[in-house]
Amino acid sequence: MAVINSVKKIFGAFAKAILDIDDTSRPVQHLEFFRDYSDKFNFDTGTDDAQKFLNELKKKHLVDDIVVASFNGGAILSTNGNSVSRALSGAALFNYVHSELPKSESLMIKSNGWHMIVPYNKKLYIVKATSDLSNIELKALAKEIESFLLRTA
Repeated sequence: MAVINSVKKIFGAFAKAILDIDDTSRPVQHLEFFRDYSDKFNFDTGTDDAQKFLNELKKKHLVDDIVVASFNGGAILSTNGNSVSRALSGAALFNYVHSELPKSESLMIKSNGWHMIVPYNKKLYIVKATSDLSNIELKALAKEIESFLLRTA
């Protein structure tokens, strides 16, 4: 049994080394677009009202919906009225994928827009948008919400 596990690990490491080709590049066009966009508009994220803050973030990051959830599916913050169902289904989906692919950083699903889930600081950030956001953009959004939660706690 131990020999089989060792062989699986060796073949797995070999396959990952051969097949895991990193062809990612810095999203220069995205960054230039967002820099130009953010220079033209002023986003007031200094408010202590959660709804106003999330609505400003929606405009700033060009997303349709934001839900902050716990890993067990509890809704913490939301921009919409169905936060409980979105939090529960997002957490279940992320937990399943993470159990199968433990090193996954985020989850992106294209179905009637993009549904993106990223874990950050023991919370799940569930974002819906018409176009996909990079991991860097998702984490920036999560950091802004996290600082809001710390500031208003």
